[in-house]
Amino acid sequence: MEPVVFAAERFGFYTPFFELLTDGLIHKTYKVTANNRAAILQQVNTNVFRDINAVVGNYQLIDSHLERSGMLRVPAMIKTMQGDDTWTDKEGSCWRAFEFIANTYTEALPASPEKIFSAAKCYGQFTSSLSGLDIEKLKPTIASFHDLSHRYRQLQTAISNANDERLKKSRTLLEKITIRKNLVEFYESLKSNPEFKIRAMHHDTKLSNILFDKATGQAVCPIDLDTTMPGYFFSDVGDMIRSMISPSDENAPADSVEVNPEIYRAIVSGYESGIGNSFTTAERNEIHKAGMIMLYMQGIRFLADYLSNNTYYKIKYAEQNFDRALNQITLLEKLEEFLDA
Repeated sequence: MEPVVFAAERFGFYTPFFELLTDGLIHKTYKVTANNRAAILQQVNTNVFRDINAVVGNYQLIDSHLERSGMLRVPAMIKTMQGDDTWTDKEGSCWRAFEFIANTYTEALPASPEKIFSAAKCYGQFTSSLSGLDIEKLKPTIASFHDLSHRYRQLQTAISNANDERLKKSRTLLEKITIRKNLVEFYESLKSNPEFKIRAMHHDTKLSNILFDKATGQAVCPIDLDTTMPGYFFSDVGDMIRSMISPSDENAPADSVEVNPEIYRAIVSGYESGIGNSFTTAERNEIHKAGMIMLYMQGIRFLADYLSNNTYYKIKYAEQNFDRALNQITLLEKLEEFLDA
């Protein structure tokens, strides 16, 4: 019998029908149905999220706060038949379940500017709705996740340990990264500036992490909150820009990336609409740095992994992380050109 069947039974779904929704880089996610009830069941990747108690605790904290505020909802966690938040199978895999919100769906790229605006507004509302949450209670689930200085240092370490062939191939990319070190300096400066607040940020603002209403087509709520933790203004709007402004994703050839102006404007205006007065004047003034920071950071991460012989990201061929880094830095250059214009 499939492991998901055993897991479903622990959460009260007997003889279930199950459908694989995602088998991504992080979790394996199913929709399970039994006795006219449906739920989302996930096999958690504990190699990425090693402190499952922090993940679960954060989710419960966020859910309780949003329920009290009445401003936004997220899918409620479902306990096991024994009253536990998670269940670990005999192979050591950790499972959890959430309510399935009826009449919702997820969008995929490419999407219309209207859909992008609605998603961006929802992500902004999410952070705004959590503004009253005690940030000290929200635990980091991945250390230094969007810490640009930390990622830059990782690249320097990778350079010092890389073989000559990979260093030679990376020389031009490294030069482009070095001349943009002002982004690292900007990141360092905002950490000591009280105008840049530490807030509860989602940190993984893909379009597919938003549920949409089937009837209205409008965004309902964000999902996959595992990386929701303290962060700075650039993370969520920047990751949307990074992942949505080009019709070609990070695995496409670098010469295929481009900036869609309508999508860019939909992201920024949607997010500003959602977050409202939660942003300070300084954050609003620097919002166009957000996409640059996230593209720069992701390019650095891909290149550092390439120079470290591909130890972190899954690859399908030996040079893929180099190609991904080239893709992100090329898109960064095109974003700079667009913003200058």
